[in-house]
Amino acid sequence: MKTIIRRAVIGFSCLLSMSASATLITDVQEYNSNTATEYFVDVDSNKNNSPYYRNSSQDWEWVHNGIAGSFTSIILDISAFDVDSPSEEDDISIFDGNSWVSLGNLIGRDQEWDFTQFDLSTYAWATTQVNNGLRVKIDIDSGWLVTLGKSVLTVDDGNGNGGGGSTCVPTPGIPCTSTSVPEPSTLLIFSLGLVGLQARRKFLK
Repeated sequence: MKTIIRRAVIGFSCLLSMSASATLITDVQEYNSNTATEYFVDVDSNKNNSPYYRNSSQDWEWVHNGIAGSFTSIILDISAFDVDSPSEEDDISIFDGNSWVSLGNLIGRDQEWDFTQFDLSTYAWATTQVNNGLRVKIDIDSGWLVTLGKSVLTVDDGNGNGGGGSTCVPTPGIPCTSTSVPEPSTLLIFSLGLVGLQARRKFLK
C-alpha cells in the first residue's frame, strides 16, 4: 500500500510540474481588434471585397498585445485566403527590435482559407518582442491578391502568468474557443482516484 501511495505522489508531482510548465497563452488579432491601418476581414462573405482583399501596393502590418513572461514555445499562425502556393510569395516578417526579419511565405490554396504556422521559439530576441507586443507585417507578392482572417500568437509560459490557450479555425468571423489547463485541484482528485483504483486492484487479488 505504501508503494502505491508513493507512486501516486510521484505521479501527482509530475502532473503538477507539467501543469506549471505548460500554461498556454493566446493573443488573437482579427477584425474586432483592427486599427485604422489593419485589414483583417470581418466575415467570410467579404473575403473578395476591398479593403480586405489586397494587392502588392497595399502591404500592411499589425501588432499583437504584449504578453509578460519567458517562453519555451512561441508559435504564430496566420489565416489567409486565396494564397496560390508555391507561385504566390506573400512574405511574413516580424520586427526584432532593430529591423524586420522574414519568416517565410504564406502557404495556401486557390480560393480557400488556410493557416500558415511560423515557429519563433529559436529566435533569441523573440521573447522580448512578445513581451513588448509582437509586430508583424505582410509583403504581398506582385500580381496577386490575398485576404487575412486572423493572426494567432500562442506561447507556452512557464511562469504561471494569466491568460488561456485557444483553438482557432482559419475562417474569419468564427470565434476561437478557449482551451483550459487542468488546475492542481483537478489533478489531485485524479491522482487520488488512481490511488483508490490501484489499492482496490491489489486487495481483490
